[in-house]
Amino acid sequence: MEHLRQTPPQLPLLAALALLLNWCSTLLRRVCLAALSLGPIPHHVAFIMDGNRRFAKKLNVRTPEGHAVGSRKLEETLEWCLQLGVKVVTVYAFSIENFKRPQEEVDFLMNLAREK
Repeated sequence: MEHLRQTPPQLPLLAALALLLNWCSTLLRRVCLAALSLGPIPHHVAFIMDGNRRFAKKLNVRTPEGHAVGSRKLEETLEWCLQLGVKVVTVYAFSIENFKRPQEEVDFLMNLAREK
């Protein structure tokens, strides 16, 4: 059975590390939410989406990738607001100035908004 490949020994270690990091991240998130819930919860929270293009450029990826990551982070943040009992959320995600961006980017952002 020489044709069967052996699993490199580092793969199980990397998988275990990924599971551990995921568990730690989840635990930290729960602790933070529990701590925040002890204080006064605002009725209204507003978010201004900014920096997704700079984020993409810094990682040397295409601009839509930066917008997609920002969208996923916003979803996560909105979930936290829901869990904390925030009643009203405003998201400022696109200005009139943004229409001056390349049409491909504008189309991507509009489609991203429609999907959500």
